[in-house]
Amino acid sequence: FGQGEGRLRHAARNLGLALLNTLVLSLVFSTLVVLLVDQTQARSWGLLHHLALGTWGAWIIAFLLLDGTMYAWHRANHRIPFLWRFHRVHHSDPHMDVTTATRFHLGEHTGAFLVRCALVVLGGFDVMHLVVYDLSLIVMTHFHHADISLGRFDPLLRLLIVTPDMHKTHHSERQSETDSNYSVVFSVWDRLGRSYVVSRDPRAIR
Repeated sequence: FGQGEGRLRHAARNLGLALLNTLVLSLVFSTLVVLLVDQTQARSWGLLHHLALGTWGAWIIAFLLLDGTMYAWHRANHRIPFLWRFHRVHHSDPHMDVTTATRFHLGEHTGAFLVRCALVVLGGFDVMHLVVYDLSLIVMTHFHHADISLGRFDPLLRLLIVTPDMHKTHHSERQSETDSNYSVVFSVWDRLGRSYVVSRDPRAIR
C-alpha cells in the first residue's frame, strides 16, 4: 500500500490495539500466570515434575509442548466459529506487515490465557520456561509477518522454522490457503498435522 500518511495510519491502528492488549496482558494475565506457576511448583503439579529429564530435557520438552499447543490453539481459532469471530480481527488487515503481528482481539488473548493456565498445570513449567518461549514467540511472529523476502533461503529455513513466505500463504484471501500453516515457531507441526501449504509464487498472494 501507499507510503507516508497511509502507512502511518495503518501502523497507528495496529499498534494502538497492541498497546491496549499489552496493558491487560502485563497487568492482569501475566500476574495470574505467575501466581499459578508458584502453586504448581510448590505442589509439584504437572508432567515435568514426574519425569527424570534433567535440566536440558525439561527445557526441550517445555518448549515443544508450548509450541505444539500454540499450533493447536491457532488451528482451533480457524476451525471453531466462536473463536474465529475474535481471530478474524488479525486476518482482516488488508496490508500485512510487521505491525500485523500485534493486531489481535482481546477476546483471543483471553482464550489463549485460559489455555496457558491449563497447560501450566498439566506441564508443570516454571516461569523461565514461559519467558523464553514467549520471547521466541514475539520474535518469530514479527519476523514472519514482516513484508520481506528471503529469496532462496526461505525454503531452507522453513524446513525448521516458520518463514515470511510460509506465513504469507496463511494470510491469503483464498480459504484453502488461509486454513493452512498454523505453526508459530517450528514448522514441523504443519507437516505432522497435514496443514502445510506454500504458494508457488508468494509475491502473487492477495
